[in-house]
Amino acid sequence: MELTAPIVSFRRYVLPVLFALLMSLSLATPVAASVEQPTTLEVQEIGAFENTREDGDQLYIITYYIDFETSPDENVNDLFIFRLLDADGGEITSTKAYPFYNQGYGLGIVAFYFEPAEVPTWESNLSVQIAGDPLVDWSGDPPITTTDSITWNTGATGDIQQLISAKIIYLATKLEQDWTVEMITASSGMTILSDTGALYFLRIIPHLNKIAPYILGRYTFTPEYPEEKPTGDTYSEWLENSISGTVFDLSGPARSFNISRGALTAFIYYGFVVALLLLLVMKMKLKKGVMLILWPFMIAGAFIGVPLIVTIIAGFVCLLSTVWVFYKGSPA
Repeated sequence: MELTAPIVSFRRYVLPVLFALLMSLSLATPVAASVEQPTTLEVQEIGAFENTREDGDQLYIITYYIDFETSPDENVNDLFIFRLLDADGGEITSTKAYPFYNQGYGLGIVAFYFEPAEVPTWESNLSVQIAGDPLVDWSGDPPITTTDSITWNTGATGDIQQLISAKIIYLATKLEQDWTVEMITASSGMTILSDTGALYFLRIIPHLNKIAPYILGRYTFTPEYPEEKPTGDTYSEWLENSISGTVFDLSGPARSFNISRGALTAFIYYGFVVALLLLLVMKMKLKKGVMLILWPFMIAGAFIGVPLIVTIIAGFVCLLSTVWVFYKGSPA
């Protein structure tokens, strides 16, 4: 008889919460079709530049081409990782492409920049690899290609900056032809980047405004995007950068279990929330108030790695559960 009240409380106040969380997780993680293999995956060119902004630093500019028979729903930064590898195949650094046009597929540019204290050995047996993200459900093994053909350029900083400026104008011209988007323009008899071109190259090449200021012209930071540019997930990028390297970053365990970081974070976090709510109901006899405690935890989850869509769906279902508990549930 002593357990009757806690059991009743569990049914009235915790079951709706469990239902809400389970529904949100099941609705937010639909089964997606496998991503088909790309028809073209290649590193077209690698240019290495030394003494770009200061003596001893290094900049690597990589031209890539990725194509699919049918474009996937995901952007290029969701599917592929670009790595700079040492002679033993170890990763020195990595980055992702910027999905500026056509979701980032077709012709594109990525870059690696190193401060003087962090540079790899100059003219060593380095290579660049494009690899399909192993967390993606690929049709077959994740695609991969590696190239070690690098053009090495060194000299005085002023000479290297002129060389990089000419290289970027050349690449912008190729992109303009491939994308049919204005990437260059003429100003005072000089060829410089258009506002759109400046925005793209400033985004992918660190310190470009100091390395090649004369090709930027009178650009603006907020020009109109090309019509085909997909909407970016600003919240997702901000969240990923905010939690990277913190205790909330579960990328490592997620790779071990071959699931996404967001899904693992959601299950662990909401498992903790449910356990806490059970403790409050069973031990502290907290009843309807448990629903009010749930909401701060629901909001907090969105800032520690729980996918935003999970938080939105969980919040909606929990709102219905809260209404049911307060207005339809039997009094304790």
